[in-house]
Amino acid sequence: MRQRSGSLPEAEALFLKPADIKRLARVPYATVIGWLTVGHPRAGVLPSLDLATTGKRHSYRVRRADWEAFLARLQTVPSERQRARPLPRPAAGPDGKSGMFRY
Repeated sequence: MRQRSGSLPEAEALFLKPADIKRLARVPYATVIGWLTVGHPRAGVLPSLDLATTGKRHSYRVRRADWEAFLARLQTVPSERQRARPLPRPAAGPDGKSGMFRY
């Protein structure tokens, strides 16, 4: 049984294809491509290598370390936004009974 000379098991272990990331993250393929091209609001752009030649279809490869760092940023809980203080309630009128609503 001959092994193809183009694919080395060591090289495959270092890099992930978008389809591998799709299976690991359990998201649609289009989402993974979006992470590679546009980015994620909280985690940013997933760093990758494009092995394609000019004018050809993209052939993205992602280093395992880059994927693990991206996944860590993706899983961090965003800090809660600080809420504005509520406006003060209007004071009662001169008779002491009237408040916010005038019927």
